Amino acid sequence: MRPSVPGWAAHLLGLPGAVSFRRYLPIVRDANALEDRMRALDDDGLRSEAAALYLRTGEKRLHREATARYLAVAREAADRTVGLRAFDEQLLGCCALLSGHAVEMDTGEGKTLVGALAAAGFAVAGRRVHVISVNDYLAERDAAWMAPFFDLLDVSVGWIGQHTSHEDRRTAYECDVVYAPVSEIGFDVLRDRFTVTEQERVAPVFDVAVVDEVDAVMIDEAMVPLVLAGSSDHEADEFDQATALVEALIPNEDFTVDGDLATASLTDDGLDRLEAKLGRINLYDTEHLAMFTRINLALHARTLVQRDVDYLVTDGKITLINTTRGRVAHLQRWPDGLHAALEAKEHLPVSAPGVILDQITVQDLLLQYETRAGMSGTVTAVAEELIEFYKLPAGRVERHEPNQRVDVADSIVLTEEAKLTAIITEVATRHRAGQPVLVGTQSVAESEALAARLDAAGVPVRVLNAKNDAQEAEIVARAGEYGAVTISTQMSGRGTDIRLGGVSELDHDRVLAAGGLAVIATSRYLSRRLDAQLRGRAGRQGDPGISRTFLSFEDDVIQLHATDRMLTRIDREQDALPGVTRQTIADQCQAIAESLRTDRHRATWVYNRAIAAQRASVLAHRGEIIHGSASDERVKDLIPKHWRRLVDARDLARVSETTRAVALFFLDEQWVSHLTVLQEIRDGIHLRALGGEKPADEFHRLALREFHGFFDRTYQAAADFIAGLSADDIGRDLTELGLRRPSATWTYMVTDDPYGNPGDRFIRGVGKFVRSKILNLE
Repeated sequence: MRPSVPGWAAHLLGLPGAVSFRRYLPIVRDANALEDRMRALDDDGLRSEAAALYLRTGEKRLHREATARYLAVAREAADRTVGLRAFDEQLLGCCALLSGHAVEMDTGEGKTLVGALAAAGFAVAGRRVHVISVNDYLAERDAAWMAPFFDLLDVSVGWIGQHTSHEDRRTAYECDVVYAPVSEIGFDVLRDRFTVTEQERVAPVFDVAVVDEVDAVMIDEAMVPLVLAGSSDHEADEFDQATALVEALIPNEDFTVDGDLATASLTDDGLDRLEAKLGRINLYDTEHLAMFTRINLALHARTLVQRDVDYLVTDGKITLINTTRGRVAHLQRWPDGLHAALEAKEHLPVSAPGVILDQITVQDLLLQYETRAGMSGTVTAVAEELIEFYKLPAGRVERHEPNQRVDVADSIVLTEEAKLTAIITEVATRHRAGQPVLVGTQSVAESEALAARLDAAGVPVRVLNAKNDAQEAEIVARAGEYGAVTISTQMSGRGTDIRLGGVSELDHDRVLAAGGLAVIATSRYLSRRLDAQLRGRAGRQGDPGISRTFLSFEDDVIQLHATDRMLTRIDREQDALPGVTRQTIADQCQAIAESLRTDRHRATWVYNRAIAAQRASVLAHRGEIIHGSASDERVKDLIPKHWRRLVDARDLARVSETTRAVALFFLDEQWVSHLTVLQEIRDGIHLRALGGEKPADEFHRLALREFHGFFDRTYQAAADFIAGLSADDIGRDLTELGLRRPSATWTYMVTDDPYGNPGDRFIRGVGKFVRSKILNLE
């Protein structure tokens, strides 16, 4: 964690996140000088003014005159159409985005308008823009809200969500500006990857990305694979027996869970008990390894994955919870084995596994854009990673009004019960005074338990969590009402400002007198950014407010990341532990959590370089097959006589069409097999470190070895197949010829493995060794 450095010094030293946007102040002043002139124009005049601009974008030094004229036009257009007159700070943020920066702007400072101003600016400059959001709700809301503004500037706008049809997607991507969740763009790329004709593609254009909640999308979810899966002939694994066996195991006798809740392991007694129940077999024998795998997955499902924390059961299905957003993750699932084990644990029908056709990480998707920019309330904390992984410089735009929020020092106690008692007292006191309270919790289970406790104490509450996130806009909007108490699992990306006095602001003065919004956190998140985003809901645009965090030493952030020395001191000194020491322990535990996430990001990024390069090579060759004669040349060279007979019997065009379709089939099949091999290598590559080798270097070597001859194998398979075709087979559908693509495909995001893959556990072990033996922290 970098020590705090004054802004001027950070800029002078060139530290990440310290980009100064003061260079654009003259442009903003020039735009202000043009305001009266733009106000005098009618709508057609504004439109003509925008069309006449020669605006250049994506350059760190913007052209002063053209940019100032655009800002003046855009400010007037927004004021006229959506009733929002941009502050100077918002115009400054627009300049930062137009020049390709990540911008930090506090919650309530109008980032939605800033993003729209920048998107229209890029479009006026002739660019194609994707405004990337974190969910469907925000994409639809912002596109509809800002549509009149874009229309006045003659900029076409569309949006895409989970349920958008294929034709509507094609239409949306033809617009100048498209609002869409990052996952939907990625899924469209993957689906396009398996099309055979141009008409089947929706064809997103990767020119400009303006990313809302840039830290969440580009950092927190950067390594999440977006997956295209297809139906397979495999039946679902039978987990009922394994689940029943595991449910009968006794904690600490038959199995143990390690201190950081990363792994659960059978003891020798537990293994003996299981083998006896299974007829005194040896679970380590090759013939029984499949059962042993199912037992371990069932054990992980029982001990490490919690209902109403990591997932919900809704309508007879497992739905995952995105813990960084507090929402149901409709398109996410865990790897097939663990997902099936969870279904068996909850006594639900076990879904059949699919075959992964292709996947791409969010980071690799975003790196395809020519220009990247973004905004969030907490950018500078990840500025170093934005530079490292995206070459995206970052800076901050200060608030329009001074911050009036009071951030009270953390209250850190020993036990969970003591913390809950203090929270209930705090909330009840503020509620009785009429002050609206927003309580941020860590999980659905915690939010509902706290709501029950508050209700028992006579405090009525509204709860926003993954079970009712469809009502989030209404619940969040009403959180500022006089005396309201709202509990939310996560406020990041909720997208609705909390107005003091409620939606109509009728009680605005009464709420002001009561102290504004009070934000209470029931713990610290694993990231300081999420803490800051929750705090940022209070003190919107100069409003008064207060924030306070309650923390216990039984919270996950402490228990999972505290060193042995810290835990020993807590246990020894108990209530005598000084407040300063408590704060230091909490700060260090949170810093360790952040470092682990960064290390994991960096490690995964290194491994994905080989896969990304190979994927690009395969896609480029796929394009050559579709648009050129690559498949003809290769197949003809392998089976010249049979090729000539087919051409003589039919004609070159028909033979080429069949050859192209067959080559594409085997190219795609070869890639699916290659991905499977690479995943198997990745799962065991950490063992290379035990032999003194560098796992990442060894992975790249093995990936290159496996990829060697990829296209030769593809064309040999295609040629062998075509060699078995008669002239009558030319032009027939591939399915009739026995080549079946998956009959159904679906998309999902593979969430982080909740118990960590072997490499992650190995990294954690190395980290613990470094902390204890080298840094002497444990």
